[in-house]
Amino acid sequence: MSDLLNTAHSTPYARIPSAALIPGLLGLLPFWGLALSTELSTGVDPILALMALIMYGAIILSFVGALWWGIAVHAPASTLRSAMFVWSVVPALIGWASIMTEPAVGLRMLIGGLALQWVLDGLLRRKVSNLIPPWVFKLRTLLTLGATSALGFTWWQLS
Repeated sequence: MSDLLNTAHSTPYARIPSAALIPGLLGLLPFWGLALSTELSTGVDPILALMALIMYGAIILSFVGALWWGIAVHAPASTLRSAMFVWSVVPALIGWASIMTEPAVGLRMLIGGLALQWVLDGLLRRKVSNLIPPWVFKLRTLLTLGATSALGFTWWQLS
């Protein structure tokens, strides 16, 4: 039984597990619901929708940064591990700063922060492939595209 569990745990998933995919996709609903509420008559005040979108984006950016903390906890002690712990708080700081600036700048900060985190995830995946299963990066790619496109749509509408 132990061998079965170890094999199942160490084999990276070829497909994104439904238990991760479904909540991930549901997490895109606030991005798009709020983005559309800034432009369409949905009954939500457009300014409130814009501010809620920026705050939600900041929370999600904090979350993706925190994933590095969780990954670093399981990584062997090294300079890379230390850098991962340090970096894991930077997205939260970017998100926090995005809330305190004008909306157009905040939206761009969130887009940039999510895109940068995605690039770094890809670099980490290539450098130390056993730290991030392939399905995680597939899911991060899908969710990053969904989130940044909603933020970009909103920024474009402000311009």
